[in-house]
Amino acid sequence: MTDKSETDYRRVQREILVRHMSESKLDLEQEAKLATEMLKGKVVSKLLRHREGEVGIEFTDGTRLFIDTTDTSVELSITGGK
Repeated sequence: MTDKSETDYRRVQREILVRHMSESKLDLEQEAKLATEMLKGKVVSKLLRHREGEVGIEFTDGTRLFIDTTDTSVELSITGGK
């Protein structure tokens, strides 16, 4: 697999995992473990604040972690990266 196709494959794999987390309503402990594994070893580049109730963290490889809050929940979304 070329570097680009491997990167694309990993990006799609991450997006599927994140979608699966929200669709299957994994318990919070499983979700935290999965997110930890996906972000392990990454270096923070900057914090993002697009709107109230949301925090974004961008990593040096382009991965982004968004944390969104509502009155009743907290949602994690991990996109991009290598």
